Amino acid sequence: MADVGSSGQSGTTGQDHETAGTEAKRGFTRRSFLVGAGAGAATAGVVLGGAIATNTITLPGAATVPTTGGSGQGSIPATMRRVTLDIDATKHEVVVDNRETLWETMTYQLGLSNSNLGCDRAQCGACAVLVDGKAVNSCSLLSSRLGKNQVIGTVAGLSTGVGVAALHPIQRSFWLNGGFQCGICTRGFIMSTVALLKTTPNPTDDQIAEGLSGNICRCGEYSKIFTSVKVAAAEMRGEKVTYLAAPVLMGAVQVAAPVAATAVSKAFEFAAALATIEDFDPIAEKLKGTSGVLDVGGSERTITVKWDPAKFDETKIRALLAGLGHAVK
Repeated sequence: MADVGSSGQSGTTGQDHETAGTEAKRGFTRRSFLVGAGAGAATAGVVLGGAIATNTITLPGAATVPTTGGSGQGSIPATMRRVTLDIDATKHEVVVDNRETLWETMTYQLGLSNSNLGCDRAQCGACAVLVDGKAVNSCSLLSSRLGKNQVIGTVAGLSTGVGVAALHPIQRSFWLNGGFQCGICTRGFIMSTVALLKTTPNPTDDQIAEGLSGNICRCGEYSKIFTSVKVAAAEMRGEKVTYLAAPVLMGAVQVAAPVAATAVSKAFEFAAALATIEDFDPIAEKLKGTSGVLDVGGSERTITVKWDPAKFDETKIRALLAGLGHAVK
C-alpha cells in the first residue's frame, strides 16, 4: 500500500518528499521544468483561425512573450525564437518554438494551406517547398533556423490569378496532363519540378528521375508526371504544346502544329462531369481522329475543342460530343 504523507495525497513517499525538498532548494520543481519546456505549446494555443493573437501572453514560470513585433521587442524563453519568414513574397513575424517545423508554422500559426503533410519523416516529399530556390521538406526544416533573409516559395505563389490560364505552366501541365490521382503528393512534385526546370530547362528522363527522386507518388502516376514535366518544360521554353496528347507516353511531348487564323475554339462544360481526369483521354483521342478537329484540351469537367470552320460549326461539335456519349451544356 502506498504511503500517505502529511499532505494527504496517496502515493507520495518519503523519498519523493526528500527529492521535492532538494528541488525547492535549487529553485525549480519538476512542474516548473515541464512548464518551461512546453512554452511552444502555449504559444501555439493563441492561434485562432490562422491569425496570431495580438498583445502578449504570459506563460507559467516563463517570461512575458509578445506574439508580434520585431527583433529586440520584449523577452522570450530560451526555448523559443522570434523570426521573420518571407513566404511567397509576404513577410510574417512569428514567435516559434525551437522544435517547430516550417510546415507546423505555416499551417498552425499562419493558417496557410500551401503544403501537404505526408509521411512527416522527410521521406515522401509531399510537403516540399523552395528555400532560396532549392526544394526542401518543410516537415523537417526548423522555423527557428529561418528568418535570415531566406526566400521561401510554395505552390500558392506560382499562379498569377484565378483559372487554368493563370496557372504556372508547371501547375497547368500537371492539371491538364493528369499528373496526379489522389493529389496528396502533387504540391511537392510541382515545387521539385520548379527547382529542376530552373536549372535544367530541357531535362532528359534520367534528369527528371534524379530531380524528383525525393518525391513519392503512392498512386503510381509516374508516367503522367514525367509527361507533365516535359510538357511544362516545352511551354516554358516558348514552344507550343498539346495537353493530353494521344497517346500520352512518358517522354513523348507533342508540339502542336500551327493552326490557321480562321480556326474556331470554344470551351464547353460537360452535362455530366467525368469520374476522373483519366476518362478524358479516350474522348480526346476520338475527337482528334476526326477530320476538321484541330485540337482538344480540358479536364473532367470541361472540354475545349478547336475546329476548322469550313468543316464544323458549334452545333456539329455539340452533336459530335453527344454522339460520343458526353453531351455538353
